[in-house]
Amino acid sequence: MKTVYADLHIHIGGTTRNRPVKITASPALRFDAIIKECLERKGMDLIGIVDCASPGVLMDIRELIKSGELMELPEGGLLHRDRVTVIPGSELETVEEGGACHLVSFFPFLTQISEFSNLMSSYVTNMELSSQRASLQAGELYDVVRRCGGVMMPAHVFTPHKGAYGNVTERMSELFGRDDFESISAVELGLSADTFIADHLSELSEKTFLSNSDAHSLPKIAREYNVLELEKVNFREMVLAFNRSSGRRVVANYGMDPKLGRYHRSFCNNCSRVVEAPPPVLSCPDCGAVSPNFVTGVYDRVVQIQDNPGAVHPDHRPPYHYQIPLHFVPGLNEKFYSRLIECFGSEMAVLHKASPEELLFAVGRDIAKDIVMAREGKLELASGGGGRYGKVTGYESDNEQLKLL
Repeated sequence: MKTVYADLHIHIGGTTRNRPVKITASPALRFDAIIKECLERKGMDLIGIVDCASPGVLMDIRELIKSGELMELPEGGLLHRDRVTVIPGSELETVEEGGACHLVSFFPFLTQISEFSNLMSSYVTNMELSSQRASLQAGELYDVVRRCGGVMMPAHVFTPHKGAYGNVTERMSELFGRDDFESISAVELGLSADTFIADHLSELSEKTFLSNSDAHSLPKIAREYNVLELEKVNFREMVLAFNRSSGRRVVANYGMDPKLGRYHRSFCNNCSRVVEAPPPVLSCPDCGAVSPNFVTGVYDRVVQIQDNPGAVHPDHRPPYHYQIPLHFVPGLNEKFYSRLIECFGSEMAVLHKASPEELLFAVGRDIAKDIVMAREGKLELASGGGGRYGKVTGYESDNEQLKLL
């Protein structure tokens, strides 16, 4: 088996023809630039690009295949230079009785995601853009995905805006129907949640958890990522890992401590502060504000809807490691970042293979110490909420990277 580093939720900012795709993403997030970043800096082996149903992105992919930069694999996926495998995907929004939620679908072959794109053009006003609202409910969209040969992953399920639990329902089995929900093998946790939070819900006990970046800029790729054990790097093997089948599996999740997420705890817009009272905090204890002037945090929402009073981890659940990406380590500027990549080859090598002594030689004692603390999850954190990220305490004046996560 191979150890495979995977980030399965990356957005496209624009096409090579300068047409926008994800409006809120950096225009530098083009298909070829994402591959270059993963190949030369991040060290990702498997990536999911979730705007591939856009006709403009499909055109870019076809041109890369024609030029020989990409090759379709027999088992599904697009291989680039024998190193990075791309799984083409699509993120769409459905509107349910309780609100709206985002769902990501993956497809093995270009013909299948092209078919999906054509079918969805009847339900989406503008397929050129990312994460658009579809005039279908979650179960109906899932039917289309399966007819086209794809698999579905509910995205950032706990966030208060567009997350299934955070914005729509207390039980995803009610959103999809029990049979359909049982056939979905993986869910994405999102930035403000982790395994310890998610395992308060018993209906998730059989699901494989994924920690992905939902990157809106190149530096944020692999902000969260997964370690998989696969025989080969392709669509078929990825789906086997989702299902924990034939020895394929997710062996570890890596992500920032949920306290750094924008929606970890409840936030009052009127008082402009994170509420630190014991959860669940569902209205402001000071001014009495409720939604829309009060945003219920991920942790507060989970405590509200949990059916396990504590986290109950099934035997198959891999460890979740807290880790701050290199770009967000206090004091690590572009000069030192480039030196680390030059010395060790990729972010994954710095975070997983470089010894403290090697880091000391490369960037000096202070930064080396902070890198080791960051990759071990030992930096002290203050909670985020209401769309404002948490921060590493003690670095308020010089830690602008974290404020711009």
